[in-house]
Amino acid sequence: MSDAERRNSSSRIGGANRQQFNDGQHIFNEGEVGDSAFIVFDGNVAIYRLTEEGEEHLATLAKGAMFGELALIDDDVRMASAKAVDGPTELLVVSRVMFQKKMDGLDPFTRGLIKILADNVRNAQKLKASPP
Repeated sequence: MSDAERRNSSSRIGGANRQQFNDGQHIFNEGEVGDSAFIVFDGNVAIYRLTEEGEEHLATLAKGAMFGELALIDDDVRMASAKAVDGPTELLVVSRVMFQKKMDGLDPFTRGLIKILADNVRNAQKLKASPP
């Protein structure tokens, strides 16, 4: 994402606070109640799950990526953990209230579609986590 695109995306969420995280600092943990979503403004974030073998790396997110939104869409707990990696990371913090205002501004069809997609993601993760 270019700097201009990043500035434009952050202006669409006016009022979002910025928060700094040091390399290796946890942002949230799997199983916690989610009260915010995040957008990577600068740096990188690792998304992972803890298993019996240790950390299972799911993704590394860079500038412009949003994460943590699923817990705000469906009011369920965090499906994975997140931490800053590869140096300091700056995030835009999108509060539940701000996120809900954005969702409320959508037409009912789009809102319903987003909730269905969120359910599909959760169900797919549950299937993946359950051994055959």
